[in-house]
Amino acid sequence: MTTVLPLFPASVVGSLPRPLHVRELIEKPQWDANDERAMDAAVRYAVSMQEFAGLDVVTDGEWRRRSYIGVIAELAHGFTLEINPADGRPWTVVTEKLALKEPGFIAAEAKFLKSVARAGTKITLPAPGLLGERLWDPERSRKAYPQREDFVRDCVAPLRREIKLIRNIGIDIVQI
Repeated sequence: MTTVLPLFPASVVGSLPRPLHVRELIEKPQWDANDERAMDAAVRYAVSMQEFAGLDVVTDGEWRRRSYIGVIAELAHGFTLEINPADGRPWTVVTEKLALKEPGFIAAEAKFLKSVARAGTKITLPAPGLLGERLWDPERSRKAYPQREDFVRDCVAPLRREIKLIRNIGIDIVQI
């Protein structure tokens, strides 16, 4: 069930800044039950902080995601994690044709958010065009996607599947 929201609901824009303990958790390659409980507690705190501030719509801060843009790699195969030669930072780049993974990574975030929020809820997803700007490279992606537009089109299916799951959970807003 969705929440009745005001005409112009107040909410955060973008990811919430991550405290050190959250950054340390998302950098761990494997989580155990204690790590999962710690992240759940952190997200509960993020939600309660937004509710205490009086926001009409709350998010989980995207705290479970290593990367807002790179989250597409949780929904589809075909990506390689590399170091960006331009700035030396980690870089998810498409190197193979996308193949759908089991859906539900972002929907699991949404389900937890819905279970702890008393206000309206919002989940954010990167737009296919933004994915094309950030994850497609003319050299590295050429074999799989000679044209950026072809990669952008293929990003729609995994995002659409996830949006259907999120809608069924009862999230009020999906921001793309």
